Amino acid sequence: MLHVVTPSTVSNRSALKIRKVPRSFIGFGLGMLPRGAMTRSIYWRMAMEINFLRYCAALVPFPLAMLIFPEKALLIGQAPALMFLAVYFFESRLLSVDTPERRRRLMAEEEAERGADMLGARGREVLTQIAAQRGLGAGVLHLVVEQSALARLPPITLVSLQRAEPQPEVLDLSAQEQAAIRAGLFDGTFTEKHMHTCSLALGRFLHDVSLDARGVSAHARLAALAAS
Repeated sequence: MLHVVTPSTVSNRSALKIRKVPRSFIGFGLGMLPRGAMTRSIYWRMAMEINFLRYCAALVPFPLAMLIFPEKALLIGQAPALMFLAVYFFESRLLSVDTPERRRRLMAEEEAERGADMLGARGREVLTQIAAQRGLGAGVLHLVVEQSALARLPPITLVSLQRAEPQPEVLDLSAQEQAAIRAGLFDGTFTEKHMHTCSLALGRFLHDVSLDARGVSAHARLAALAAS
């Protein structure tokens, strides 16, 4: 589930006021989605990034047990240690890959780094295309790709275009530029799910791909001009 974060695609625009680049946004949860997104699967997946909702999900068996065994409801309700263990197991064992050994079992570090390198190469191609189409001759663009740290759930990826000068900001993107990001980062040979596994194996969930617009070739600028 890839979502392009821009001022026109989020409901909480104030969260996009940044002081540094790269800036992470996945912690803002549902505010990163557009209004009216409740009917989309990405809405419910993003809801799982909210700690409180995950804790509630981990504790669901307890009220169910009280309904099934009403005679033991008082005993179940007075077991805070067991509830704590349930939340801990749910968070640290089911939804996290929190030790080097568990990361190695997911994927070899060398393969995971190759995945990160592939994302970087594809990201720079997208940035080159955007810089050429906009006619930018200077400045550093950052394509910030952030993935969820939660395992065993469908991957979710937030992508934003940021720059640090003249002041840190998240740039708005046209529909064509958003489509270029979706088409350029992942495909059948390099999937979002594979990259998520790489992120989990590396313990690295924010990937900052940068490009100095001065390095965009004349060929890329001509190609952008012909396509416009």
